[in-house]
Amino acid sequence: MSEHTHNVVGGGARVDHLVQAHRIDAVHVHQAPVLVHRPSFELPPEKAHFVDRAEEQRRITATAEAAPDGDGTRPRILTVTGLGGVGKTALCVRAGHRLAARYPDGAHYLDLDEYRRDGLTDLAAVLIDLLGSLGVEPEWLRRDFRGLVRQFWDRTRDKRLLLVIDNARSAAEAEPLLPASARSLVLVTSHGPLYDLGPATGELALAPLSTEQTAELLGLFFDGRHPAAADPAAVRALAAACGGLPKAAEVAGELARKYPHRGLAALTERLTADLHERGNTPVEAVWDAAYAELGPDAARLYRLLPECPGPFVILPTAAALLGREMFDTEDALAELLTAGLLDYRSGGYRQHPLVRAHARRTGRTADPAGTERDAARARLLHWLRRQTARADLLAAGPRATVQDELPPLPGVPDADLGTGRTDALRWMEANRHALYGAVGLAHDSGRDEDAVALAESLWTHFLDHPRHAGGADGPDGPVEGHRSDAVDAFRTAVAAADRTGHLPSRVRTRSMLARPLWEQGCFEEAAAALDRAAALADLLDDSHPHRRLAGSAIDFRGQLALARGESALRQGDRAAALADFAAARTDFTTARGIQLGIGNAYGAALQTYQLAKTAAAADDQPAAAALFAEARTEFAALPGRARLVARTAFGLARALRRLGRHQEAEPLLVEALADAVARGSSHDEARISTEYAELADRTGRPEAAARYRARAAALRAEHGGEPDGGDPTGGDPTGA
Repeated sequence: MSEHTHNVVGGGARVDHLVQAHRIDAVHVHQAPVLVHRPSFELPPEKAHFVDRAEEQRRITATAEAAPDGDGTRPRILTVTGLGGVGKTALCVRAGHRLAARYPDGAHYLDLDEYRRDGLTDLAAVLIDLLGSLGVEPEWLRRDFRGLVRQFWDRTRDKRLLLVIDNARSAAEAEPLLPASARSLVLVTSHGPLYDLGPATGELALAPLSTEQTAELLGLFFDGRHPAAADPAAVRALAAACGGLPKAAEVAGELARKYPHRGLAALTERLTADLHERGNTPVEAVWDAAYAELGPDAARLYRLLPECPGPFVILPTAAALLGREMFDTEDALAELLTAGLLDYRSGGYRQHPLVRAHARRTGRTADPAGTERDAARARLLHWLRRQTARADLLAAGPRATVQDELPPLPGVPDADLGTGRTDALRWMEANRHALYGAVGLAHDSGRDEDAVALAESLWTHFLDHPRHAGGADGPDGPVEGHRSDAVDAFRTAVAAADRTGHLPSRVRTRSMLARPLWEQGCFEEAAAALDRAAALADLLDDSHPHRRLAGSAIDFRGQLALARGESALRQGDRAAALADFAAARTDFTTARGIQLGIGNAYGAALQTYQLAKTAAAADDQPAAAALFAEARTEFAALPGRARLVARTAFGLARALRRLGRHQEAEPLLVEALADAVARGSSHDEARISTEYAELADRTGRPEAAARYRARAAALRAEHGGEPDGGDPTGGDPTGA
């Protein structure tokens, strides 16, 4: 018998046995009860407070309204993915209530976590409950899983059903629960992508709320009842602590109700401590559960990812952290993506800040002595130091350094840096947050030689990107104060060098630190650093590398005098400016003599260039033109110095333009501009475009002048540059 069995008596009925009763007093006919199934609408209530997600709701509605896929029986499916606590369930339930009228055969909510035991989901139990909601009496239920699946298909064929399947961890969990009807809609929430659910499945990745949206949500929770809610700045700070997670905002609202007389600053401190230090069970329960299900490699990588500086990791850095081959690491990353503990975008794997805090605490619990984390940091720093040195070699060519290059890290291939300067600088730029952050990580880990070597290799990148070296990006691009990370990195390198006691490193790092300091106007601090570098250089011996380094320290002192003179000139103090320019000429001349004495033709050419810049700053254009021309000739005679040939061409062009020799200046500007564009140096391109506009003005070409000025303005607006910047040439005979 089945739920479709019927009693039929027809003309062909056959009776095999006859039962004769002696006496029948009465015949009673009992009508079988008629079971009427009413469609069930079992969606949970919506969240009391909900903000934004208008575009996401539109996507869900568009999926519901899409035409069926041919004559098939597969329902419309949309997976909603995102971090635990980001509001996936709230969104689907809200949308479900608004779409329920389209689905007269029922709307059902299935939380698979309620059926999960020891990591396995009892799908048979899910189907039994679902079939019961569809009107199947318990006695008619099939006895095996495949039978239940077929019974579900039969009951849902051509039905108009809405299903919200919550907390699916794999496509295999959702597939048996799909109605056999193209007229149905299924919304599936998952932490990570469900790649195997079919190519026609739509995916909606749910991002965290913005700080403004979170503040709006907090305002709904407060409802004007908390006395501090009227302070927008305090509400915004509390919202920022929530990390864009509605679940964290709920916890903040509960704290506000629990402590109604506590100010929002105190609530923010408490919430931050809960989320970043102690942990908060309501917010982190889903992350705990996801971590518990990870395999050994994925679990270990999850614990180690917070050790990586910067906002994201790439596959090789993850492999260095994990200490496993690339294929094994890629599998571990994929497992973390599926578990919703990691996100992939813009070329890298990223952890939400609150997940990162959870991973860090998990790592401390699993590895209280820190042995695992120390080994991971050592491998990571080894890989980053080697790649940065390789990139610097491509970008700047061979140069004297105070730290040696490391061999490859076993099991982890080197980064693909391309074949030339532009590719190498592009790689450094793409990974700049990790590279600058690695200097601090090395110092904090007691790996001082790594800190010095990383900072030294970042010098060329710093020079080529003077407006955002190491800087953080905001929502609209690089933010102000881009040099602060470079200052921090070079200052850390000084501390690391001092801790090693290595004299060349102590001289070199102080020279590097001085430049970003004086470019921020911190002339006194820069002078103190260079005075100390000069004093330490006096302790060096007379070997060729040490004489070269001593000459570098004097060159940096001359650069500081030049920068200070230019600043004084801008402030109208010409007498002070001329005194500084005289000091700069003295130092550059002395440094040039040292470089010539040790046969360092590149160092000597660089000092000629510095003397040319000093003459230009002092408005001695004839001397500037002669010195720029001399420096250009010297650089052209050296292999691999095309960048400096182009920069001396720019300096010579500017001097010639100021001398009225316009026809001689223009081809030099064409050469310099082509080099800047080829290198991808936006700063150089902006400076040269501005100069080209000046030349176009002098030669009666207003349209060309306007075009070049517009290009320069666009580059400065894009990269946060100032209206006029200095020459980013390093001026370091031991470096770029």
